[in-house]
Amino acid sequence: MSTKEPRPTGPVSVPGDDTLMRILEGIARFLMWGGIVAMVIALAFLVNTIMVFSGGGAPDGAKAQAEANITMFRTLLLAGGLATLVGTAYLFFGEEILGPMQLLAAGALYFAPFYFPSMLGPGSGTPIPQQGLAAIQFTGLVCGIGAILCIVGDVISRVKQRVKQGAKAEQMKYGKGIKAQDDIQNVFMGKCWQLPYCRKFVREKCPIYHSRRTCWKEQVGCMCEESVIQNAMAGKITPSDVVAAAAYIPRNSKLSPKAKFERCKSCVIYNEHQRHKYKLGLAAVITSVLLLYGLGRGFLLSGLSAIMSGVDSAIGAASFRETGSAASIAREASSGMQIFREILLICLLLMLMAYLLKLIEYLFFKVKI
Repeated sequence: MSTKEPRPTGPVSVPGDDTLMRILEGIARFLMWGGIVAMVIALAFLVNTIMVFSGGGAPDGAKAQAEANITMFRTLLLAGGLATLVGTAYLFFGEEILGPMQLLAAGALYFAPFYFPSMLGPGSGTPIPQQGLAAIQFTGLVCGIGAILCIVGDVISRVKQRVKQGAKAEQMKYGKGIKAQDDIQNVFMGKCWQLPYCRKFVREKCPIYHSRRTCWKEQVGCMCEESVIQNAMAGKITPSDVVAAAAYIPRNSKLSPKAKFERCKSCVIYNEHQRHKYKLGLAAVITSVLLLYGLGRGFLLSGLSAIMSGVDSAIGAASFRETGSAASIAREASSGMQIFREILLICLLLMLMAYLLKLIEYLFFKVKI
């Protein structure tokens, strides 16, 4: 007689999925490290070309070769920057430091034309050094836009998860596993008995419901207080009068207010209430940032220009570089500089929005105010 092996009852893992993940991770690591190496090589050759031509030591007839080299290494630098961006985004997506680090690296590249000339010779304003610096700056701009997209993608991912799930299910102690009830509508910012986890057979006998109060304010409810369930199962009559029903709300004197609040923080009904508060906070944050940009754009751009001018003056003073020259003023007034300020302002506002969203996530799902 042959015996059969017992069939597995749990979820079966698919080996192909793990293999695909390992392949994708390997590709991402290759892109990251390959991109970093490509960027270092391209930057080294570009900087060398810029320094040679700014110092006046370039051989005669080398201009055409220098322009060809700049074109080639500009392409290599851009490809390396994009490869590094994609690799780090895949490997570290969701890490809070990813976006700021990508923006910092992109900013270092973009600002090269502003801080690099102070370290060069008198020929830094000639065409070849300017082309090299423009190649570095363009890569910084593209990588900066990519970093913004990574930040926005991370924020959208977090928001979607929180709006859908609230706090994680495994953090729930009271009411974990209870399904939403079909007999009640999920009222936005409603009371506990207007939320989908309030059970009908308890609600009909619940003094919180009849007194039109909320369980989290009274710090006692059907998920955490045994007497509420016992009274409901025993069919104990609760007055329908609002004032009279309030006298039937159980008072647990054995627990401190802090301990009672800890029960609320682990309750599925209170978590649904927190999810509603997060939605409200989300709308408030997005609206506030959009209004800040729409109404205060001119003021913010002026302040940003003043800060950038102050930084430029400080760099010039530290490097004994003349500031306020005609070239410097023309650069400040150029359309490229205005576009950069606009992009920088949007970056800063996106960062502000991202961290405000992290703040309300912390307040509503960690502290649970």
